[in-house]
Amino acid sequence: MRKLLFLITLTLCVTSCRLEKPPKQRKTTRVLDTVAMPQKPVDAFFRGGARVNFWQSDTLTWRMITKTLRQDPTSQRVWAEPVDLTAFTQKGDIAAHIVADSGTMDRGMRFFFARGHVVGSNKSGMELETDSIIFDKESDRIHTNARVRVKTENGDILTGKGFRSDAYLNRWEILSDIRGQFKDLGSFPFLPPNGGTN
Repeated sequence: MRKLLFLITLTLCVTSCRLEKPPKQRKTTRVLDTVAMPQKPVDAFFRGGARVNFWQSDTLTWRMITKTLRQDPTSQRVWAEPVDLTAFTQKGDIAAHIVADSGTMDRGMRFFFARGHVVGSNKSGMELETDSIIFDKESDRIHTNARVRVKTENGDILTGKGFRSDAYLNRWEILSDIRGQFKDLGSFPFLPPNGGTN
């Protein structure tokens, strides 16, 4: 009888003392965001290239090509990096061209601020280099307070601080600290102060 009692107790112990498996964990897929979200709400964000055309009535006035374009709906500002901006005449010819590391504008293109290695040129061959430049559509002018380097159509080099121009870089002026290297003084419509003699 003892043997029988021992076998029953042993059977009860073995069957009731088994190791339980831990509960089965569900596999979860964790999605990692590789693109850092901008600081502000974004209405549109393009990576890998964008081409933006600005029209007035039926005339293409500006075309901007960029690798990254971001728009903030609360401020209506658009950021581009880098900037390749072309201005067209009413006939569709290229009037001016500006490239820069980055740029900011409003959606209506009422202003455009280009910064970082800004290089501009017009159809007659004038070239402008500066750190930053602003286009103001209301006045149809380009301006900066930064240092500038201008290469004229004749190959003369002028440097200085501050710059103003029409939108197509045709009528321009350097505002202060002007220095220059001139290829041909005879191309100017005026005589130097000493009458052209040394």
